[in-house]
Amino acid sequence: MTHLPWKTFSCLTLLLAAQTTLCQETPDAHRETPVVRWTAARDAMNFRYDFLENIKTTRLLNATPETGTWNHHPYVTYFKGVLFANWDTHARDENASGQHGVLRRSSDGGKTWSPVEVLFPPLSANVPAAEPSQSARFQTSYGFVVVDNSLYAVTDVAEWQRPDVKKIKPRIKIGLLCRAVHPDGVLGRIFWLSDDPPAPVPGFPVYPAGAPSLVAKINAYFRQPAHAPQLNFGNRAHPRSDDEHGMGEPVPAWRLADGTWVRMYRDGGSIHARTLREEEASKARRNYVAFSFDNGKTWTTPTRTSFPDACARSNAGRLPDGQVYVINNALPLSSKKGGRSLLAISLSRDGLTFDRMAVIRFGASKQRYEGRSKSIGCAYPHSVVVGDHLWVIYSVNKEDIEIARIPLSSLDKLK
Repeated sequence: MTHLPWKTFSCLTLLLAAQTTLCQETPDAHRETPVVRWTAARDAMNFRYDFLENIKTTRLLNATPETGTWNHHPYVTYFKGVLFANWDTHARDENASGQHGVLRRSSDGGKTWSPVEVLFPPLSANVPAAEPSQSARFQTSYGFVVVDNSLYAVTDVAEWQRPDVKKIKPRIKIGLLCRAVHPDGVLGRIFWLSDDPPAPVPGFPVYPAGAPSLVAKINAYFRQPAHAPQLNFGNRAHPRSDDEHGMGEPVPAWRLADGTWVRMYRDGGSIHARTLREEEASKARRNYVAFSFDNGKTWTTPTRTSFPDACARSNAGRLPDGQVYVINNALPLSSKKGGRSLLAISLSRDGLTFDRMAVIRFGASKQRYEGRSKSIGCAYPHSVVVGDHLWVIYSVNKEDIEIARIPLSSLDKLK
């Protein structure tokens, strides 16, 4: 795939709102709440973005009806010399019966990848949402966990409850499934992260509860500030902001030099919106932020930042030189208006002021297949630093899966 060389890109029609001051309240008398700022814009009216150079992009999945035409929620990790990539797949639709996880791995630094294999088998019939199904269990990946020097994959299992008289169709959480993923290509047995395994859908496998000590360690992993699950859905799974917006998909938290934890959230729109259209119109197209001063025990109320976002899952991490990076769709537009067409990385030296940004991917191929909740663009990034490179995985149009290898030296050139 050909990428543009180091150059600038102009968005003449884009105008970001003024920065918003965060969290006026202080949690104690001796500590002032920090402020997260995005200042990477070159000027107020004409945004010119650098394109990263020397990116090598590999398509891990080119969707077809045989592979499933909906593919999303990708993750990447590196463990004992092997790159692992996983994502969720379905025959056609998002969050429909039979959605499940698949996996690829590379033991030669991304030069070659193993064939796509099933990571977690479907838990009910893999059928389009429009087709009738006795049960509609589906999976949403939680990514990877390292516990006791072993790598595990975890997925959230949920189902749609049948609509009540008000035609409300709640998402019911069933539990978390887990299995070991070994560097030699072997997958461990599947087990529930629970001492009370749920009953299976008739005709589908029964999985046991995991060993209590291991289950406790994996659950404790997700309670750590940096490891909160991004795709944990449900009633009030995440806090509300100080301007009464619903928060979702927390960005992996990072720690400041003074020990403060920083966690950004995707804006879900006003909690007072009565329709999906009103909810979409109410979104600020900015990330929100919360802070913890007690190692994640308590957090401040999320408050709006000036960090532009199309309202999709973002990713964050720390480079070897200590800089914090955030990868997101940095155009403050809805997906229908092209907000997910630009995937970018923003850098901060102190974890608060993000003053440099460059484009990882701009534009996407034409969407080839219809499906529920599909949108154009390169979205839901996840990343890992391996040696001298940053690896970034993302979905394209919720159909294809790509992974980009970015030299850290290219990031060093950002000014």
